[in-house]
Amino acid sequence: MAAVATAPVRDDEGDVVMEETDEASSSPQSLIIPITSGSSSSKDLFVEIFPEEMPDTPSSTLLQVLKDENAPLDVWADAALLYIQHKQHAREASAILQAGCERLGGSREERVRLFASAGIAHLTQAEQSLDRSGSEPKDELRSMADNRFTHSSTVDNLYPMTWMGKGMLNLSAGRLEQAQFFFDTTLKECGRVLPALLGLAAVMYLDKNYEGAQGMYAEAIRLYPQKSGAATRVGFGLACYQLGQVDRAKAAFTRALDLDPENVDAMVGSAVLDMASLDETSPEFNSLMEKAIKMMSMANLLDHSNAMVQNHLANHYFWKWTPMTGTAEVTQGSTLVKGSQPIPLEEGEKIRVGTDFETSVAEYGDEADDEGKTFRMRDPWKGESTSGLKIWKKDYDRVIALAKGAYNSTNVQDIQAESLFFLARVYHVRDDLEHAHQFYDRACKLSPNLSPARFGLAQTLIAQEEYEQAAAHLQLVLGTSNTATDALATLGLLEVKGGKKTQEGLAHL
Repeated sequence: MAAVATAPVRDDEGDVVMEETDEASSSPQSLIIPITSGSSSSKDLFVEIFPEEMPDTPSSTLLQVLKDENAPLDVWADAALLYIQHKQHAREASAILQAGCERLGGSREERVRLFASAGIAHLTQAEQSLDRSGSEPKDELRSMADNRFTHSSTVDNLYPMTWMGKGMLNLSAGRLEQAQFFFDTTLKECGRVLPALLGLAAVMYLDKNYEGAQGMYAEAIRLYPQKSGAATRVGFGLACYQLGQVDRAKAAFTRALDLDPENVDAMVGSAVLDMASLDETSPEFNSLMEKAIKMMSMANLLDHSNAMVQNHLANHYFWKWTPMTGTAEVTQGSTLVKGSQPIPLEEGEKIRVGTDFETSVAEYGDEADDEGKTFRMRDPWKGESTSGLKIWKKDYDRVIALAKGAYNSTNVQDIQAESLFFLARVYHVRDDLEHAHQFYDRACKLSPNLSPARFGLAQTLIAQEEYEQAAAHLQLVLGTSNTATDALATLGLLEVKGGKKTQEGLAHL
């Protein structure tokens, strides 16, 4: 906190009057808490907390100062706003506003602002939390927000922040028509204000009106080029992508990263588009892919709770071969591999020897080997006897950790289904068909149109000799993608095997 200083000049209504300069208008303002405790000589003193000090200011300390100095209600609202802007912890901001709402006194304008701010803070906290996290569940937080908005409307039913809050509440609950009503009302009564523009853009995007969303985001950027920030560019980029305007989407994500280099959504969007545009035949493919994955990994470091990031990384590491230290020697026709140093592997683990020989570990160690330098492969080496080969393995444990993290970081069922599919796929390649079947089945129930998961489910049903159920799932796969050649071939084999639909089976084959 800053040292005690002389109070700033205030106007007749008691508001802080600051000289407007370009620097002051563009920089975040500090928090001013008038000192009312102690001797009467302290009336011209105040506590000032600068924006850069907020990350190091415990919410309990700030709350105690506000109580001790009997701060005006507007200061409570300012404190919570500054706190959430610089610490991005809605829970602490909600606690400050909750305590402020319980204070007596204050003008009508101060009370309505405090109630509306508390409601919005509860909503923000709901979006940052999950029901399984052990804190207040989303529904409870939304109910608390609704309660605060009701109090705000009781004080002043024409307060624009309350309309915005109610719009956000309905948007978070998926009630798009009601959300649009409140955002439209705000725009009608207050003009083209930024929060209402962004709220309406979000409604249009969720309603799959991507052209309308794109126009609304563009208007927000045009009217508020600075205040709209990186997040609005991300929204614009997503709308562009949905309209097939990939280059414009890339440019929007790039601009968002220029404004905020740590914007996780922009990192993800940029990395995904970069990966999708790569040419596997290009000599630069590996370096460009590695660059995109580094950006995705950085996004994961910045936000461990971003399920989309974790799922993308889980998929990447499922396919990625990781080189092990040392080299190995193999003999033509033999399954024995001799390492130059101990090789930490487990029986059944998938490996690659050299550049393209893929197999699995059949037996780890050898009677004459007490250092862990040898193991036996499931398949004999078909090439010439060779030494100096690299051994590669898959880091499936990392895939499982990322997929579980993604599943536990979201309540969006389609994303959860993708996480379950990645888990099932790992258990499948490890020949643990029981767990693979369970995760495939759960993924299909959460997202019925997730064809890869349904195809995996059909495969595990075949292993269980449940052929009719497997065929039914394969038909569903072909219903969403009639060019799924693996599903066609598998269905054809099942029908030929069953003997009832031999001609259809042969046609599929």
